[in-house]
Amino acid sequence: MKILQIGSSHPRNEEFFQRLCAKRGYEYLRAGDQNCPDRGFDLVWSPGHWFNPDRFPNSKILYGPQFWVFPTPSHPMFSEARPEHGNRCIFTCLSPWVQTLYHEFMDISASAIPFVPLPFGVNIPPRLEKSKYELDCIVYFKNRDPALLQFATEFLQMKGLRFQIFAYGSYKLDDYCRALTTCRFVVWIGTHESQGFALQECMASNTPVYIYSVKTMKEEFAKGQWCYDGYSQPLNAITASYWDARCGHIVSSQEEFCREFDGFIENLNQYKPWEFVSETLSDDVCFKRICDAFGIDA
Repeated sequence: MKILQIGSSHPRNEEFFQRLCAKRGYEYLRAGDQNCPDRGFDLVWSPGHWFNPDRFPNSKILYGPQFWVFPTPSHPMFSEARPEHGNRCIFTCLSPWVQTLYHEFMDISASAIPFVPLPFGVNIPPRLEKSKYELDCIVYFKNRDPALLQFATEFLQMKGLRFQIFAYGSYKLDDYCRALTTCRFVVWIGTHESQGFALQECMASNTPVYIYSVKTMKEEFAKGQWCYDGYSQPLNAITASYWDARCGHIVSSQEEFCREFDGFIENLNQYKPWEFVSETLSDDVCFKRICDAFGIDA
């Protein structure tokens, strides 16, 4: 199989294709946005650049997910795409939540190119069996009301738990990865996520997660301000786009956080987040999902 990437991408998305092609011996080429010749690629992936599908008439084409925050009918994809393009082109909106969100802005079901939730694979290490704990938990904090971080840390202190705070954008990845290997669980106070690699990589470390989830994108707080206050749409949102009960527990209020915490702790040994990620978000599973959506053999 020959795969072409056109333009730049979120590094985790690109690493997925690189790992997959290295493992399977596929040809993988990354090119700039312009003037890449048609060399008979089986799959062309354009993360954030629209071009008319006629440019690669014999290829399957995966667009997205980096075209916009919210779709708008004025984007050329909606005016230039024709119904026949939908037979071999897909726009990935990464998760069912994003697919639902887009419907708040336009009727994406009328698009010539279908919108399909196709996540990218997570780098999953061998299952980690922890035997030594230096911390009870990590507190991961990303773009939420700072008062929530204060609330959570005071609660954990009241419980007598040892914890370390990792605030988005202000820690070293190596320190975070090491802490994951020596903590019992993670308290996650994050914003909405279209896919959520950091959270999924946390689960891939086999660490149960206690999530204080958002209910709307309007709960995102960054650079001293609320990020989506100006929108009339409800912007309903979730923090964990891919999840089941094996991963941990989700709450969405301070009252729930306090009431359900002890039950989460009592069940720590029952959670199997590594198992969930391996079954749902591994490279092979995600690539098969993409191939199935195009009707091609993985």
